[in-house]
Amino acid sequence: MKWIHDEHKITDEMIEKVSRMLNVDFPVDFLSVIKKYDAGYPCPDSVTVDGNDESVNNLVSFMEGDSSFILDIIEETENFKESNLIPIAEDSFGNLFCYDFSEENSKIVFWDHEINNSKKFVCNSFTELLQMLHDEED
Repeated sequence: MKWIHDEHKITDEMIEKVSRMLNVDFPVDFLSVIKKYDAGYPCPDSVTVDGNDESVNNLVSFMEGDSSFILDIIEETENFKESNLIPIAEDSFGNLFCYDFSEENSKIVFWDHEINNSKKFVCNSFTELLQMLHDEED
């Protein structure tokens, strides 16, 4: 797996600030990747969700001012604040891969803003999401 990314320096303080504002403890596997590849673009970048290939365009950012800053995504995405989901990656069309912390164990879902803000189960962990990435099938 390769990442295309800027060399953002994500500090523990930046992570703590976002975590505190969202009142969430992000899983360690997610944070270890964010610290290295904040706002990065994975290669390969496709995940099969409910039989459809969806693109993981880029990870969210923990750096204020970045176009993918996690808190801005939540604030600016129509109807998202009411979803109780936390975005971790974007596709190219305004849909989001998110942590769903509504149950005891977090899981990752695909939030589709075009279909009545629906959410579809993807996997149980960020590590599992990365393992699911593949090249888009023609």
